[in-house]
Amino acid sequence: MEPLSQEHCSFYCDQLHSFINATSPISDESWERLCAIMKFWRVEKGEPLLDYMGVETAVRFLGKGIVKCEDYYNEKSFVYDFRVAPIVLSETVSFLNNTRSHISLETLTECEMIELPRAPFLDLMFKHIDLARFCMIGVVNYLGMMHHRFALMRALDAEQRYKHFLREFPGVVLKAKLEDIASYIGVTQQSLSRIRKNVTWETNEKELEALSNELEVVHGKGIEM
Repeated sequence: MEPLSQEHCSFYCDQLHSFINATSPISDESWERLCAIMKFWRVEKGEPLLDYMGVETAVRFLGKGIVKCEDYYNEKSFVYDFRVAPIVLSETVSFLNNTRSHISLETLTECEMIELPRAPFLDLMFKHIDLARFCMIGVVNYLGMMHHRFALMRALDAEQRYKHFLREFPGVVLKAKLEDIASYIGVTQQSLSRIRKNVTWETNEKELEALSNELEVVHGKGIEM
């Protein structure tokens, strides 16, 4: 991790302020106190922001880049989300409870971010009701989004899940490994190869088809059975 100046990240500060006020507005005093605890970082591709069984130490605002979120269970893991800037990023359960995390966060690209360290951020949140309200609404919104995404993943067949991935994460397609894409849509890498080879495109899916073709160029045909 490489520290950045606040001047370098002034655009990200403006983005974060707008994001907060669009979710649940806070006072100028609360914003100034948040600014006082901010840290600014550049992180190289492939670096862990949170290790499996580590403890979450910050809330981050991802101003640039993509982060892979991976869940672990019974010595297996699966990719359950890609966080694409601009967006808030934190493992909330570990952060709030100060417990070990069952997920990991890893940069898929070079990233630049604002970091709000755990102890001073929680102190501010418990003292300023507007910050607490923002955090509560933000968590609820994220849970609602994830519930909708998981419901879609259960309702769609494998080909539809692949198309949904292309539609939802066009910026991730050429950055993620094929194994991560397969994990996210809940198929084996061999099945993903067959899906890409045999997918049927509708007339209104030309952009998705072009994106899938780019994936073919970058990754090749992948693994086939």
